[in-house]
Parts: sequence; C-alpha cells; structure tokens
Amino acid sequence: MAKKISKNVEVTPALKYFFAKLEKENNKYESELESIDEEEFLPIDEIEAFVRSLKTQNIFIHTVGLSGKRESTILSKAIFSLNKIIKIYYSTSFDEHDTGFIRVRSDMESRKIVVERLHGFRPKPEPMYQSSDQCHVIRYLTKWLMQRIDWSKTKLLTLEIYNAYQQVIEEERQEELYEEDSWMEHENVH
Repeated sequence: MAKKISKNVEVTPALKYFFAKLEKENNKYESELESIDEEEFLPIDEIEAFVRSLKTQNIFIHTVGLSGKRESTILSKAIFSLNKIIKIYYSTSFDEHDTGFIRVRSDMESRKIVVERLHGFRPKPEPMYQSSDQCHVIRYLTKWLMQRIDWSKTKLLTLEIYNAYQQVIEEERQEELYEEDSWMEHENVH
C-alpha cells in the first residue's frame, strides 16, 4: 500500500524496494571507499589544480551534444572531478550508447596515473596514456584539449589566467634584463 508523504510524492512498494537496494549498495560502496588507503593512490593534485583552473575560464571545446550534432561546450560543463578521478566529457547524449568521456585516475597496480577513454553504455576503459609523472599527464591532456578548442568562442585575451600568465612572463623577462645589465656593468667595472 502506498503512503502519501506530500501532495506530489507517493512512496509505493516499488520505490521502497528501490531505495532499500540503493541504501544497501551505497553502504557497500562507502565501506569500500573507507577500506582503500589514500596513500596507495598516486597523487594527482597538480592535475586537479590544473583542471580546476581551466574550469574557471571561458574556454570552449567542440563536443557531440544531446542532439548528436557537433556543438561548442564551455569547459566548466564538460569537466567533473570527484574522489581523485577527473572526467572530461567529449560526447553527451540521451542515448547512453553515444555518451563518452576521458577519465584520469591513479592506478594502484601499475603505480601510474592513467588516462582512459570510456564510451557508450557500460563502457570498458580504453587506455590512452599513462605515466607516473603528473607533468607528463598534464602535457597529454593539454594536447588532447588543444585539438578540441573552439577558437570561434574562446578568446585568449579575455581569459583571466592568460593575462596573469602574460604578466608573469613579462616580470621574468624584466628580471633577466636586469640581471644581464647588472652583469654587464660588473664586467665593465673590472
């Protein structure tokens, strides 16, 4: 017998069954997470910081949208990071067979950071790249993203981080010139 909680919500026996199973699976998942020792994972904090920084910018990438046609998506809507796993979607669809993303995660067995492609319903991971060095993985992700940037919508000069980058480069150049001038003066004196 269904019990009505509010005007719009009715808890039927089917919903009771579903949520009982959901609770059981959730408890199993939570206990598995607790049993995994955090130190067994290779750190991917630099990669996560890199991805978080990109998410704050108006960078657009070409993806396959819900209609199955090519569209431009802001990167902040394509990237998800949860529990030391990063996902970047390149295809979204109501048909789960057409949904795809790349996943970045630590692999405890190989002691490497793995970039893999997952596509379709119940996807099997296809390894794309792996390294124990976060910088190499960032290089790979950069190359992967460069091939997908929508330059008609992504304007370099409007990106906050790009402007900060330009400022740092200019400061470094000024420091080099100052050091060069100081060295030249020192040589001329002697």
